[in-house]
Amino acid sequence: MTQGAYFSTGIGAAFGKIVDGNTTVATAGTPVRLSTVSVPVPGVWVGGDTGNASVIYVGTSTVDGVEGQQRGISIEPAGNSVFIPVNNLNLLYVDANSTGDIATWAYLQPVTD
Repeated sequence: MTQGAYFSTGIGAAFGKIVDGNTTVATAGTPVRLSTVSVPVPGVWVGGDTGNASVIYVGTSTVDGVEGQQRGISIEPAGNSVFIPVNNLNLLYVDANSTGDIATWAYLQPVTD
């Protein structure tokens, strides 16, 4: 977790820190939730770790990284990322074609004071 200065979206909401993490695909072909608890967010950036052997797929619980059955948004392992405007971190799942591949993610946490 990284603490930074206040950030503004330009639409009136201030954000206090950037929260980041990663999620490992324990078994290729089996979707993994980014969070098992409710984490309200204004959206999430999801990327593929540069050391991944395959593409990461992000989506709902039906996301699939199995060759020939892929579902979801594909993210190449070369440090690419996508922004997904969801309202909770636990709504997103990742999968990959290779066991052990890692999805990296980050979001801006709203100021609560």
